[in-house]
Amino acid sequence: MKIGIDARFYGPHGKGIGRYTQKLLASLEKFDHNNEYYVFLRQENFDLYKPQNPKFHKVLADYPWYSFKEQVVFPFKLYMYGLNLVHFFHFNVPFLYKKKFVVTIHDLIHHKASREASTLSFILFYGKRLLYFLVIRRAIKKSQKVITVSSHTKIEIIREYKVKPEKVIVTYEAA
Repeated sequence: MKIGIDARFYGPHGKGIGRYTQKLLASLEKFDHNNEYYVFLRQENFDLYKPQNPKFHKVLADYPWYSFKEQVVFPFKLYMYGLNLVHFFHFNVPFLYKKKFVVTIHDLIHHKASREASTLSFILFYGKRLLYFLVIRRAIKKSQKVITVSSHTKIEIIREYKVKPEKVIVTYEAA
């Protein structure tokens, strides 16, 4: 199987999605010697990732997060590799990507964002919020599985997006 990994957040920054990505890739390299992995990285983290398993291949995908290029250009890069499945480590799955994928949703913190906590104008704040809700809803609904890091977030996803409990898998983060 050919599996894509959206590792554009990759990095040893101590916490967050970058560290999650780093640790998950390290574990996959140890345990999976059958599937081919294509690891998509930004220029800034391309040299940080050094595959230890010959089944893992680095691919430059220098598309900023939450950008037009991420949504429109990145999917065509993914299609070039004939992937059977892609794992997106964040909700920002490109709208134009129509093949099979799984997504990790770490939390629904953006659901609670208020206008008072933002420096954006009224129109920009609500425009950005609308796009967020469209992107995360599509990611959850179209994914094969949703991976989350806590039972609490699993319950929130099921309640908010009306998905079957078996679609959401909890994988606790480890050090």
